Amino acid sequence: MSAPEPVSPLARHLTAGRYGAPGDAPVYISERQCVLVQLFARKGRGDDVASAMQAGFDLQLPSPGNAASAGEITALWIQPDAWMLVAPRGSEGALAARIKAACGDAGSVVDQTHGRTVLHISGRRAAWVLAKLCRVDLHPSAFGPGRVAVTPVADLACVLHHSDAAPGFDLIVFSSYAVSFLESLTHAALETGYDVA
Repeated sequence: MSAPEPVSPLARHLTAGRYGAPGDAPVYISERQCVLVQLFARKGRGDDVASAMQAGFDLQLPSPGNAASAGEITALWIQPDAWMLVAPRGSEGALAARIKAACGDAGSVVDQTHGRTVLHISGRRAAWVLAKLCRVDLHPSAFGPGRVAVTPVADLACVLHHSDAAPGFDLIVFSSYAVSFLESLTHAALETGYDVA
């Protein structure tokens, strides 16, 4: 029996269109449909997990505050000896099983696809909008592409990933408060105007 298809808590809240102030520098807000898997190294087994991921996925797990990618998988550092692995939809359940098989008893693996929501904000003023909601210095010299922070955004726990040079940011939050998070994000973007794809 396969896992049920995840249903986004934002399905009725992200309506395509242009909102807020008119202008030529809007930001773009969308939901990314991803597979999310948390990987925790057991006590004293961080090197074993890193070796297993390198051997099984050709993925070098990132150092604190960073992301690393191999193929379709991106690993985000979220705390000492713990990472959030992000992959495109289509591998629900299978990715967690593959990671568990690779790491064996050196790590614990939890599929978070149903429990987390990923929002993406991009555009020239994306960092400016996010700066209203968090205390991370988002200037490219301090938080450039590939950087990760686990920090409150709009007073809610968030994994913040500078995912591309557009600039674009992925915001991973618990699905249970995704609607509230989206409301804060879109409110902060009204001043620049925002497009929902």
